[in-house]
Amino acid sequence: MSVALLPCPVTEPHHYEPAAADAPTVTDFFCGAGGSSEGLRQAGFRLRIACNHDPVSKLTHQWNHPGVEHRLANLAETDFTQLPSTSVLWASPSCVWHSRAGGRKRPSAADRVQELRRDDAGSLDRATAFAVIAAAEVHLYPVIIIENVVEFCDWILFDWWLDGLLALGYTAQLGIYDAADFGHAQNRRRWIGVFTQPGIHIDLTPQTLAPVYAAAILDPDPGELVTRPMYITPQIQQITEPGVVHLATYRNHARALRADTHRLPTVTAGGNHHARVVLDEDGRAWQRLLRHRECARAQGFPDTYRFATLRDARRELGPDVQSIGSTRDVVKRQIGNAVPVGLARWLGTRAAAGLAASAAAA
Repeated sequence: MSVALLPCPVTEPHHYEPAAADAPTVTDFFCGAGGSSEGLRQAGFRLRIACNHDPVSKLTHQWNHPGVEHRLANLAETDFTQLPSTSVLWASPSCVWHSRAGGRKRPSAADRVQELRRDDAGSLDRATAFAVIAAAEVHLYPVIIIENVVEFCDWILFDWWLDGLLALGYTAQLGIYDAADFGHAQNRRRWIGVFTQPGIHIDLTPQTLAPVYAAAILDPDPGELVTRPMYITPQIQQITEPGVVHLATYRNHARALRADTHRLPTVTAGGNHHARVVLDEDGRAWQRLLRHRECARAQGFPDTYRFATLRDARRELGPDVQSIGSTRDVVKRQIGNAVPVGLARWLGTRAAAGLAASAAAA
């Protein structure tokens, strides 16, 4: 059985350079494939422990972050006294039942009441955010960084959840950030909450970086000649410039966009919706879906980053291993669920500076 529709090969081994022994430390909850961990490592943090509930994602994380303690854990049932205390807790609670991906609409008042009922399918999924409060009560991490979809703050229990962290003495800085502003060739807006204990201030003044467009992460392979009508044919018909690579999207009412002046729409966990299209000198169209490696680049992963398949997990962990969620394309799911590396690196850099300033002032 094929578990990766489009392979994500590596051209050379991934070089993992651990942080110095005296570097600030981090715990990564809901670590997934490791976008947050990779960004924090690049920011100079030493990753102490990474926790996730999916064995395939955990294997990916282990491959790329050796020497780190990994736990396959349901954080709703974890004894947090058994985890090490660290300078920072990063957490990306499940966003599945907050996100509008897959056609979910903004909840109505009646829907929000339904969220409180035990028979609501998403209640346990949304409640993963409470693991942050439980762990914080035990460890009082100096800094907590939480990442989620923008709709996270529409959750009917959001204010109550936020009050839990404030009651533990944290000061909150809440905002919405786009990966495109942090060196990514992708538009990806995310809600970020940065929580600090007294005496720690983190400067979140936005940085200014040169824009990175989709052309920077696309391979030169033009794909296949278009010889029949396709879903994206209306977009292909909008292209008039031969030799100029365009992006087409398998979405209603999408438009063809030049790859050298536009970024990818958000890379998602469910399916592959992005295509590379180019006209040759004879006006013929060539197209292909984006490869997993190109989507990983849009998320900021280096080309040496290795992603596990379900087959890999069963070979290394046992034949009965199951992946959480769809097994049709677990590689794409890991990539689409990841935290943008550049965003995590920037937040980590800011957190490290705040921690250092606090220590100097003590």
